Amino acid sequence: MKLKNWIVPLLVVLSLGLGKAGVCGNDSEKSPVAILKARNKAVESILKGTDDNITPATREKLKDVINGIIDFRELSRLALGKYWNERTEQEKKDFVNVFQQLIRNSSVKKLEIYKADRLEYQPAKINGTKAKVTTIAYKGRKQVEITYKMHKVNGRWMVYDMVIDGASTARNYRDSFYKEIAKSSYQAMYEKLVRKLNKEKA
Repeated sequence: MKLKNWIVPLLVVLSLGLGKAGVCGNDSEKSPVAILKARNKAVESILKGTDDNITPATREKLKDVINGIIDFRELSRLALGKYWNERTEQEKKDFVNVFQQLIRNSSVKKLEIYKADRLEYQPAKINGTKAKVTTIAYKGRKQVEITYKMHKVNGRWMVYDMVIDGASTARNYRDSFYKEIAKSSYQAMYEKLVRKLNKEKA
C-alpha cells in the first residue's frame, strides 16, 4: 500500500458507521452497538441536505464526528508494531498527533462514500474490557463486512481497529510503515508523514 493510500481503509470504515464522542448521552453507559448506531445517526444528521460543497465549519464538525471514538494512540501502537516500543514517549506523542491529523483530514475528502444505503449490526461479542461488533454495510449492489474491535478507555468503548472483509486496518498500516522504515528509517518515514500533513495545511 502506497503512502498516499495509508488512510483509505480507515476512511472508508469511519464513513460507514462512526461519529462524535458525546453526541448522544453518556457514552460510558452505552453498549458497543449502541455507540456505533448513535454515531452513524450523527453523521447522517450532519450530511442530510448537504452536497459536496459543504462549509468549512461543517467540514470540521464532520471531522470531529467521524473520528470521535477512535483510540488513536492504540491504533498508532498497533500500526507501528515493534517500532512503537523503540520510540520515546515524546516520539509516540508526535506520531499519534500527525497520524490522527492525517486521518481527520482524509475523512472528509470524499463525501459520497459516507452514505451507506443500509447497515446491519450483529450482537456485540464482549470479553471483559474488549468487544467486537460486526456490521454489514450495503451500498447499491455492494456489501462490506466490517468488524469493529473496541476496548474500554476510562469506562468508554473506543474503536482501535477495524477488520474489513477479513483485512485488519491496523495490520495494513503496519505493513506499509514497515516497508517505509525498511527502505530508510523510522525518522524518514515520520518526516514523510509530516511533509504530507504540512502540504495539506498549505
